[in-house]
Parts: sequence; structure tokens; C-alpha cells
Amino acid sequence: MKAVKCFLTVVLSLSAWTVFAGTSGKIAGTISDARTGEKLLAANVVIEGLSSGASSNLDGYFVILNVPPGMYRVRASLVGYSPVTQVDVRVEIDQTTTIDFKLTQEALQGQEIVIVAQRPVVQRDVSASRTNLLIEDVAKLPVVTVSAAVSLQAGVQTGLVIRGSSADQVAFMINGQTLRNERDNTPYTRVSLSAVQDVQVQTGGFSAEYGNLRSGVVNVITKEGGKAGYNFGMTARYAPARPKHYGASIYDKNSYWVRPYVDNSVAWTGTKSGAWDAFTQNQYPEFEGWNSISQKTLKDSDPTNDLTPAAAQQLWLWEHRRVADNVLADYDMDAGFGGPVPGGEMLGNLRFYAAYRQSRSAYLVPLSDDAFRDYNGQLRLTSDITSTFKLQLEGLFGRTTGTNDNNTGLAGTFNTPESIADALHQVSFIDSRIFATDYWAPTRTDYLMLGAKASHMITRETFYDASVYMFKSHYYTQPGALRNTDRIYLFGNSYYVDEAPFGFQPAPSTGITGLRMGVGMSNSRDSSVVATYTAKFDITSQLDRYNQVKSGLELVYTDNDVNYASVDVFLPSGRSRSQWHTFPKRGSFYVQDKLEFEGMVANLGVRLDYLDPGGEWYTYDPYSDAFSAAKSLGIDTLLTKQKTDKQFMVSPRLGVAFPISEDAKLFFNYGHMRSLPTPENLFLVRRFSDNNAITRLANPNNRLPKTIAYELGYEHNLADLFLVRIAGYYKDISLEPKLVTYTNRDNTVNYSVYQPNTYGDTRGFEITVDKNRGGWVRGFVNYTYDVRTSGYFGYEQYYQNSTQQRDYQSTNVYQAKPIPRPYARANIDFFTPQTLGPSFGGISLLGDWRINVVGSWRSGEYITWVGGGSIPGIQNNLQWEDEFNIDVRISKGFQFSSLNLQLYVDITNLTDYKFMTQYGFVDTKDYEAYLKSLHLPAFSPEIATQIGYVNIPGSDRPGDYRTVPYEPYNPNDPDPAHKKYVLDNKAYIDMPNQETFTFLNPRRWLFGLRLSVDL
Repeated sequence: MKAVKCFLTVVLSLSAWTVFAGTSGKIAGTISDARTGEKLLAANVVIEGLSSGASSNLDGYFVILNVPPGMYRVRASLVGYSPVTQVDVRVEIDQTTTIDFKLTQEALQGQEIVIVAQRPVVQRDVSASRTNLLIEDVAKLPVVTVSAAVSLQAGVQTGLVIRGSSADQVAFMINGQTLRNERDNTPYTRVSLSAVQDVQVQTGGFSAEYGNLRSGVVNVITKEGGKAGYNFGMTARYAPARPKHYGASIYDKNSYWVRPYVDNSVAWTGTKSGAWDAFTQNQYPEFEGWNSISQKTLKDSDPTNDLTPAAAQQLWLWEHRRVADNVLADYDMDAGFGGPVPGGEMLGNLRFYAAYRQSRSAYLVPLSDDAFRDYNGQLRLTSDITSTFKLQLEGLFGRTTGTNDNNTGLAGTFNTPESIADALHQVSFIDSRIFATDYWAPTRTDYLMLGAKASHMITRETFYDASVYMFKSHYYTQPGALRNTDRIYLFGNSYYVDEAPFGFQPAPSTGITGLRMGVGMSNSRDSSVVATYTAKFDITSQLDRYNQVKSGLELVYTDNDVNYASVDVFLPSGRSRSQWHTFPKRGSFYVQDKLEFEGMVANLGVRLDYLDPGGEWYTYDPYSDAFSAAKSLGIDTLLTKQKTDKQFMVSPRLGVAFPISEDAKLFFNYGHMRSLPTPENLFLVRRFSDNNAITRLANPNNRLPKTIAYELGYEHNLADLFLVRIAGYYKDISLEPKLVTYTNRDNTVNYSVYQPNTYGDTRGFEITVDKNRGGWVRGFVNYTYDVRTSGYFGYEQYYQNSTQQRDYQSTNVYQAKPIPRPYARANIDFFTPQTLGPSFGGISLLGDWRINVVGSWRSGEYITWVGGGSIPGIQNNLQWEDEFNIDVRISKGFQFSSLNLQLYVDITNLTDYKFMTQYGFVDTKDYEAYLKSLHLPAFSPEIATQIGYVNIPGSDRPGDYRTVPYEPYNPNDPDPAHKKYVLDNKAYIDMPNQETFTFLNPRRWLFGLRLSVDL
């Protein structure tokens, strides 16, 4: 016990200057006489299972603060009255749960009244677009991660893009601790779903306690573990190995990269020998034929490379021997176990909850690794030091492995079929990326979080939270194993080769038809370690019935030890290294007041943020030759330095809800938000490896990016079953960093520097209809529409040469106005009661069946295309086909005493819908051929004349495709039936040449089980 108290003292001393985001709610209400309506004084209210409670005042009012989110039984009692217990009382994060008690004078000794609490459809004290996801509801969805469940909400897109802003502007929090990887500011979201108790998603209207964010908050509360018993829960899902694309493998004999070299009609004599028609020739790379290649080997003076045509083909097959048919199954495994620590009664009922998650997702095609793998372990310890003092310790370790998604040294790992396919179209060396093992380097990232939190109820009206925690990310990106270069494989009589293209080879190595097998591969290197240390403290006090005041401090210290590079020892030109070790510090203070009246609930607050980047930075003429190759290594002596600017920023926040009635409310919120740029925007000095010229420069004195957000919304209860929410929002974005390039007169200085000159705005609205109660059917439907404008001040390029600058300025475009792409989601949950119909062996045959359907739609992307040319003033004139998807989970639940078991199958892309991506185009020529084959709406005669192209008019849209063999359309076809066949089946469309990557994610079946047992 003394050790625990000593540790607690250390925690509190370290936490004395900090702030803690909301992780609890409160219960409030009145107690009155059921017969007379008189308010009752000194009635006791307790939450069963917790040490929390309150007494009613002269007005019969009571409030219980610092209640963890969850479902509770709340009991009210008074001498002379029968006690009343309300069950299923739901407490949400940062919300007030209102329950009123009406006590009846006691007629019989020991009589107690039990009432099921009615959760209001409209939450009167919420002044923003906020959704509380119950873990039991998340578990019903055909998803297995928190981020996937969050992405179904209005205003949220995949990857936690919220209302048009990227994920680095989102605060992803666990128990009030922000899990942000400050290497690139992306949130760490790969937590174990078994450990999660509640998830709250907020897309606008953030109170003053939330900092370093501009677009959204995802607040995750994890389980504590029970005091009296143990609980074990597990979810597992398995998908048999199968391709993640439609059509034939990229290694099939008829694929773009294989057929010219193995098709006997052209392989020996060449693709232009006349065996193929013109259309077929255009679908494949040109090849001269093995006869010609053999002759070249026989004619040169080197007898060791002589090859017959057959031997040459065999050599080519060896170099392209890699087979990428998917042989790996996908799986997700997530388990948690919690309860009292043996002997923990002496340590404040010490209890724990531990969870572990592991998943594997096979790659679209194998790269340096064959799959993306994710591991995560979590542990939370909780101790009630006293009845009013709680201590929590928690830790998290995570690891991801896979293939690095670039050759520049930047952080990033391929983890979806789309991300891989995007890197295999309209780029150089596609064949090397597919057939060689080491075009990109294998990578691993480790994450570690350690934290401690103390909560103390000073009085029944006042409590504080204090915490310290650390979050660290460690990167490991290096080439894979070196190639075995022994000449051990023989082709022909004397042609020996090594195991290429397998293995890393930092030297020239080229296949018989030009396949690059060495140099320019696995260039990424990364050994960065970034650790963030945070201390927080906040204090909350219910001053009276109407005012709840909250205030706090925060200190954050970051250790940025960044070291990454693009390395090629044979071709060092253009390669660079980025390295710095800095220690920025920041702090904040906030104060806010939640005012709760009958006709208005307001959250008023202000936040003060402070940033000290630390160290010194250069003052310079932008064209200084200190940036040149000849002098850059002496930049610290050539340029003067001064201490970096310290920034103070004030951010007001306001949120107001106007409950019109029990069934309706209006709400409005307004706030200033700021977030840190990535460390690269603060400290980077990047040099080319070959000549040391500076190519990229940061600026730690840049003002922090800023968003001013407004939201106006309305909520309405329909029939006590449906919540309808309509919200409109506007975001004014400024001071975003943008790369600006400076070039001197003789081009010896040519570098880019981050400057805060980008602005933007996002306007939109969301409509949500949610049914979270009632039998047989529940679910939601939401629709999001937004339009975004972006631009910048000044120029992207500055030339010291005035003539070059004038030429550039004549073509500079300051502002972009993308056309809106609305999207919608729906989740319909059909289920039967647990005891429906006949039973067999205690199992209800028709009971606890569930079909959970998730559907999504997004309008198609807009592109600009005028026959391969360009015309000023014409922009976004064509729209790609819309995207649709339906996923479903079918499950059956079983109850065996304390064991709950659910067997389920998830079916992704239920309808097997084929959406044509743009990833199948090998190059621009392929892309243009496809668009010209479509029967698009007719261009005007003036445009047709200007671009020299006249299309066949029709109603096609980009994204249309054929499913039958190609046949050109002949408007003068004498056979009407054949002409109709060609038109109806769009047989005239010239499809992308890489069929494998044109259509992704076919229907998949994933088999799973979920169980929970109380021990």
C-alpha cells in the first residue's frame, strides 16, 4: 500500500501543470414526492457498483460527477419512502444524463420499485455533431476496427478524413490520451476492439479542453476490468486465400506483361510481324521476337551469352518467374481478458484488463513483403486508492510490418489493394515493381504508449484528473537480403545467371528484354525515433445547478530524432538525406463553463496555446549562395541565426444548444482551432547526396495552421424511435504550409521552403436519420455534401531572373474549386428476439439471428478531358461513374449459461459490383485510348476543330466498360441486330491494358466467431 501511495505522489507531482480531455460524464436530476410533487431534501442517490453518490439539496436537485461511461443501476432512497432503482441508465462522455426520481411513501417494509430508464432520443446538452458508438453496436457491424466503424459516420471518410480535412488534424484519444504519431502527425488507431467500451465521434463544435486538432475528435474509452469476477472476450475472422482483383493474374499468359513473349503467334517473330491486328498490337508492349534477340547474341563477339530463341525465352521466363497468385489467407484475431488482480483487495481492489490484436492482410501482389501485418497489445490497471481516489496505469505496444510505399525515405506502408494498384499505373518501371522482389524496401514501425492517471473527488461537487504519458514511434526501413550473385543457373550452352530479379542488388542488373533488376530499388532508409511526453491536469467543479466549470493545463515535450534518406550507392544523383534532432515544447491553458438551463445549454470557453520550437534558425536572402552545392556545408557559418519565435495563440470556443421541447433542439457552435504542422515543416534541411546542394528547407517560425469553424444544426425526435439531425458547417482554413521554390540566375541555388500562404474553405451539410431503439430493425442513414475551395497567396515559384518570373506568372493558377462529391452511408440491422420460436436443447432455433447490412455510395470523380488536348476555361467537364458498395454480416447467437457465442459470416461487396478504377492504365497513351473509345457527349464544333478530334456522340461516362470481346462500332453497319449488340454491350470500348488492376475487391467471404464468458 505504501508503494502505491509513493507512486501516486510522484504521479501527482509530475502532473501539477497539466490538462486532461473528457473521459467521463455526469448524472443529474431531481427527487420529489410522487403524490404531492414536493421536492425532497437529503435523499441519497448511489450508483450501484461504484463508490459514487450524492444527496439532494433544498430544491431536490442532485448531481454525480466523474462517472465513467457505461450502463448503470442508480438507486434513490429516503427514510419513510420506498427506494426506487432506475436500470439501464446510460452515461456518455462529456454529457449530462438526466434522471428524475418520484418516491412513494413507504407502505410495506423493504418494498422497492424498479424502473427502466428511458434514454432521450434528443440529447439536450450536446451543441455539436456528436455520435456515441456503443461497443455492442460496433460489434454487430461487418467491421473489426474502430476506425472502420468511425468511417461510417456522417462527415467522415475512409482514413479519418473529416469534413474535408486530413487525418493529421484529428485527435484520436484513448482514455483522454492522444495517440498521435508526431513523425507525421497521423493518429494511431489500431487498438484492440476487445478492450473498447465506448467510442465517441465528434466532427464539429470542440470545447476548449481539446487542442492540437482542427477537424475531429475520436474519444475511445477502454474497459477497466471487474472487481468481483473475470471476463474473457474474443473475436476472430478468417478469409480463405483468393485474388483481390477481378480477372486474370498479372502473371497470366495473356496479361499485358507476359503475352507478347509467350504467344507463339508473335513470340518468335515479333508483335509487328502481322500475326496480330492493329488493335491487339496497341494493347501490349512492342516486342521484336526471340529470333531477333537470339541473332543479336550470336552476332556479338562474346560467345558466353549466345542463346538460341528457345533458350532466350527460357531465360525471360526465369526472370519473370515470380507468381503472385494469392496464397495467403487474411485474418483478424482480437481477444481480451480482465478482472481482479489476485490479492488486489489490499491494493484498492486492484483490477486489470489486457487485450491483444493481430491481423494479416495479403497484398494485391507480393512486394518485398507479401502482406501487411498488425500487432497490438494493451494493459490497463485500475486501483481505488480510497473511495474518492482512483489510480490508473496503462500501456500499449503496437507493431506494423509490410512494404514501404515509397523510395524517398518517407514514412508509409502499403496496406490496401488500392494503395498498391495506385503505385503500378502510369509510372516508370511497372514491370520491375511487379516481377522484382525489392523495388520497395521492407519496413517495420513500433509504437509504445505508457501512461498514468489519477482521479480525485475532492468533494461531491469537485474533482480533478491528472495524468502523465508517453507515446513513441520507432521506424525500421532497410533493404531486404542481398541477392545471391553466384552464377549458378545455365541457359543455352554457356549463359550463366544468378537468382535475379530476387534479392536486393545495388548495382546494374538488366534482364534480357530490359527488366530493371538492380539500381533504383529499395532506396528508402529510415531509423527515426520520435517520442512525445505529455503531462495533464484539469479540475471540474459543479458550482451550482447551472454552472459546471472546467479548467486545466497541459505541457508537451517532443524528442524528434529523425533520420531518413533515399540512398542509391550506384546512382547517387538526386538522392537526399534528412536528419535533425530537436526538442520542441508546447503548453496550453483552458477554462470553460457549461451552463445548463431549461431552455438553453451553453459551453463557453477559451484556450491559450504556446509553442516553442526551440533552438535557432537562419535569417537569409532567399537566393543566397549558401544554399548552393559549393557552399551548403558551411551554411552555419555563412548565414546568421537567431532564436526561433515563440508563439502564443488564443482560441475562443462557443457551443449553444436550444432545447425547443423534449423532442427537438437547435444547436450552434463556433471555434478557433490550431494544429501543429509535421516536423518536416519545422526543422527540415535536406541536401542532395551527390553534391550537398540544399533542396528542401523548413521554417520553424511559420505561424500554426488555423481553422475557424461554424456549425448550425437541428435535431428532432420522430415517434420516440428516430433521431433526425441536419447540420450545416463552414470551415475557414488559413496559414497552411506550402512549398515555394526559389531559383537563382545561374541555377546553382534551387530549393523549396515551406511558407504559410495556403488558404481554403469547406462548406457543407449533413443529414442523419438514426434508429437506435426498438425491436426487429435498427440502424442509420446519413448523407454528406460539401464543397471545398483552396488557393494560395503569392507564387509557388520565384526566379531571380525577372524574365523567367514573368513567364511563370502568366500561367500561375491561384485557386482551385473542385466540384462537390457527395456521399452517403446506410446501416440496417435486422434481428430477432433471443427467445423467438421453438427451442431445441435450450437453443432457440429462430432467436438471436441478425443480418447487418452496410451500404455506401459516393458520386464519381470529376476529370478534365478534351480529346487529349487542353483548352483554357474548360475544367472538370466529365464525371466518372459513381461508387457503390454493400457489405453484410449474417450471424446467429447462442447463450450457454454465462457464455455468449456468436457465429457469423461477413460478405464484402455482396453484389459483386465491379467499379472501374483508373489503376489499369499503363501510361497516358492507354488512358487516352480508353477515353477516345467512349461515346461521350459531343464536343462543340469549335472545340472539335481546336483539338483536332471528333468523337462518336453518346451517353457514356468514364468508368463504363465492356464485358464482351472487342468489336469496333460501325455506324453504317448493315446488320441492325449486330449494331445493337455492339452498342448494348459497349463492345467498342478500348479497355485499360492492365486488366488485373482495373477492377479490385471482388466479393469475399470471411468466417468468424465472437464469444464472451463471465467467470
